[in-house]
Amino acid sequence: MAAHWSEIALSGWLIKYELFKARPNARILTSRTIVFVHGTPWSSAMFRPIATVLHQVHNCNVLLYDLGGYGASQTLDPAVSASKDSRGFTGSTSVRTQADILTALLKHVDLTGSSQGNSPHVIAHDIAGAIAFRAHLLNGAEYASLMCLDTNVTLHWGDGFYKLCRSESQVFTQLPGPIYEAMLEAVARSACVTPHGQAWEPITSAPWLDGLETAEAKSAQTSFVRQIAQADDSDVAKMLEKKPYSEVGCPVRVLWGEQDAWIPREKMEKMAGMLGSKLDGFVVVPEAGHLVMLDQPERVTAEVVKWIGENSC
Repeated sequence: MAAHWSEIALSGWLIKYELFKARPNARILTSRTIVFVHGTPWSSAMFRPIATVLHQVHNCNVLLYDLGGYGASQTLDPAVSASKDSRGFTGSTSVRTQADILTALLKHVDLTGSSQGNSPHVIAHDIAGAIAFRAHLLNGAEYASLMCLDTNVTLHWGDGFYKLCRSESQVFTQLPGPIYEAMLEAVARSACVTPHGQAWEPITSAPWLDGLETAEAKSAQTSFVRQIAQADDSDVAKMLEKKPYSEVGCPVRVLWGEQDAWIPREKMEKMAGMLGSKLDGFVVVPEAGHLVMLDQPERVTAEVVKWIGENSC
């Protein structure tokens, strides 16, 4: 599916989204819409291969969008006077802001659960797990079911690189172009372990590299650093103070790439334990890293189809 964006202003960002409708009078896998929420530092492009199969082969309704400050949604809403945070970044990409965006976007496309049968199946990767949980537990967004792919929603976050980028964010915004580009490509390479996944490196890096030799390059570099600097776990800590994951109102399926160097298995197992009776299965995908959907697209698609079939009504 080629990108044909619609746009809506939410939480200070111009959010780009795509809603693909099922063909009428044709067999469908589910009448509910499947919503994909990507993680950091990625974009909805990561989910496009699976979304294409679900829409074109299984005739599903599909919603793709880029988080505020990511991918095609890096433009600030000109109608909002945005202030700078303590690090000097304009615009918020925090979990709280992204949860507000997801909640508002679902309402905008009438996937609120207020009408019988219209609450969506949500697939969340990486930080999007925390976004999806917060939108559901604190904002009241309703889901038919939730699938978490290589998601860290337990405390605390970040490896050495991410912690360093947060603590020295202004240094990273000033890196010379070639050094910044090499760093970004190393980050992208570390997320995949198969040749198929690693072939996606130009696409995974593109939103943060476009126009590297121009004035826009610094904006892209600042955007990349901003989403790391603002992706602390304080919003998750505050959420867990109010609502434990066991209060989730839908079944939750967990998938983890067996060679994920970003999120260790014990983090995923801790999350699974926190879900209690709401855990609807823990699937380990062999020969897959953090971007499990790119390393093993056929296996992940099969798991998604199975999960939807088991949770459709």
